[in-house]
Amino acid sequence: MEKVIVVTGHYGSGKTNLSLNLALLARESGENVTLCDLDIVNPYFRTADFKEIAREKGIKLLASDYANSSLDIPSLSGGLEPAINGGGRVIIDVGGDDTGAVALGRYAESIRQNPYTMLYVINKYRYLMEAPTDAARLLAEIEKTSRLTVTHIANCSNLGAETAAGDVIKSLAYAEEVSKLSGKPVLFTAVDKRIAGELTGFGDVFSVGVYVKPPWDK
Repeated sequence: MEKVIVVTGHYGSGKTNLSLNLALLARESGENVTLCDLDIVNPYFRTADFKEIAREKGIKLLASDYANSSLDIPSLSGGLEPAINGGGRVIIDVGGDDTGAVALGRYAESIRQNPYTMLYVINKYRYLMEAPTDAARLLAEIEKTSRLTVTHIANCSNLGAETAAGDVIKSLAYAEEVSKLSGKPVLFTAVDKRIAGELTGFGDVFSVGVYVKPPWDK
């Protein structure tokens, strides 16, 4: 993946968890990493929730000054553009759907001037995204709104803590159909590390830690 990684997709598809895992992996590889919470639409399950992990691992976290406060009003971080045009790895966690991609459009010109990977995260089990045609349609809408081009699909299909290896295997055909409809290649399938070993032989598997959990799973 390129210097700038943009993570987009449907609400609740797994964008934030994937963004955090990518940041941690890059940091473990010795890179200077900036992780940006660009979700100014949905105050739930956002990268700003993981500032302690970021601080502990030496990851620079950019988020709204109001994130997780009693105000939590939409605002954008002024540090993102310098990070995009500077050195080091930049990972941008974008708000859900084309609505969330509106904020991304503000930085489109700067991003296009750098090598970038734009991931479209899909989850076969997410409400309103069960049909590959729906997922492909949303991908096109995000591209139009953000004025950026999705380069790859990341299959993050899961059922939360109940996810079994069989559920992931069932999602592979779905991911390939979304790829066929959109013309975008599937880069990997992200799998909870507790079951990743059961997916040997099922393509490119990215073993991830699950940091983003609903309150009842914590």
